[in-house]
Amino acid sequence: MIKVLCVDDEPRALKALRILIERHCPDIEIIGETYNIADAYKLILELSPQLIFLDINMPGGSGLELLERIKDLSLDVIFTTAHHEYAIAALRLAALDFLLKPIDSKELQDAVARFAGKKVKYDYSLVSEILKGVKLKRIAVNTQLGVQILGVADIMYLKSDKNYSTFHLLGRQIIASRPLGEFERLLGSHGFVRIHRSTLVNCEHIQEYRKGREPRVILENGTELEVARNRKDELMSNLIRLS
Repeated sequence: MIKVLCVDDEPRALKALRILIERHCPDIEIIGETYNIADAYKLILELSPQLIFLDINMPGGSGLELLERIKDLSLDVIFTTAHHEYAIAALRLAALDFLLKPIDSKELQDAVARFAGKKVKYDYSLVSEILKGVKLKRIAVNTQLGVQILGVADIMYLKSDKNYSTFHLLGRQIIASRPLGEFERLLGSHGFVRIHRSTLVNCEHIQEYRKGREPRVILENGTELEVARNRKDELMSNLIRLS
């Protein structure tokens, strides 16, 4: 049995989660429930759960503060949140999983299955970094081999391939098992711009923009990337900000 602690400041939300777990997740044992971060930390030390269902926005301290306190402990977190799309993209990329309220039973089952089958330890410090609006220095990327932590400054551009994205970094490539749109939502406010339906580029690595019938950008390493005509204005706005 998977020992689980549920943390949410809303009694109704806790009750709803408990009912869903009892009905759809026979491998889970709820060993504790609490409405605040202080009690959650005490219960973690006392009960040693394997997994926490954790709300983010709570009076008296957010779930992010709890993450900071437990970052060295051997347990995992599934976030329960009503955050906007930007935060959801961040959570999906940097954490084991998230559940958007109201929680769907199938999504709950899928999240528990991912926990049971996981092979890597997730870096939850990235979640705090993202949701606090800090300038991103690193992102966590799911690959077929596990999770890789990439320096944002090292990413030159990304190319889309259906539900996968290829990261082109300085001297290497990584294939991520997420569509390009999720990375665009995550990195769009950090100097990355969509210049084509299949290309997201880091403006910091653009050396030249060439006009013409087929506009292009030239990167520092000589790579040329096509710029779609309907993306040109957004690109120019981003380049002007850099100047």
